[in-house]
Amino acid sequence: MGAFDTYKDYLALKKHFSEGSYDYFKYNGKVRASADSFNKRKDKIFFEKLAKHTDVHGFLVANLSDNPKYWIRDLSYSEDAERNYRDWLKRNQSLSYAFRADFKKIMEEPKGQHHPSALRLFLGGEISLESLCIFVEMTKALDQWDSKLEYDPVWEGIRNKIVKYTPFIKFDRTVIKKVMVDILDDLDYTK
Repeated sequence: MGAFDTYKDYLALKKHFSEGSYDYFKYNGKVRASADSFNKRKDKIFFEKLAKHTDVHGFLVANLSDNPKYWIRDLSYSEDAERNYRDWLKRNQSLSYAFRADFKKIMEEPKGQHHPSALRLFLGGEISLESLCIFVEMTKALDQWDSKLEYDPVWEGIRNKIVKYTPFIKFDRTVIKKVMVDILDDLDYTK
């Protein structure tokens, strides 16, 4: 990926994770950007450096999904951004394994509090965003949580994060469903 393509992907992902109306997938990552305006930018060197990364798109998704306010200079020369990418890569390479552990935590968490147990565990840093998104996707919990948490300011920000990040997670629904059924069987929820 060249520097200009990196610039366009950066703009599209930043817009996707920070604006409610822009959808990276709907618009195929397209944004208005011209090579002339890019060449006049003073921060062009940061895009040139980032373009040399082995996985530019993954690096940008990992970091901008975590914090859409990152500037390119913060990403290009930051060991924290590289560490964030490596952690994201590790989580995504072992999704079903990590989800198994996180789903078990969700099912063992006490119920009956204001926030749903999966959301509480995520806010407490005990489960990953990927597991939360998969859980919400598989259980179709979004509408139910919307009505329960309608005026909750915490939910508003997390909801947006779930909706915007879920399409980037590649998981096998059949494998995840089996994981969920196995854990529910082990915990004796289905009997």
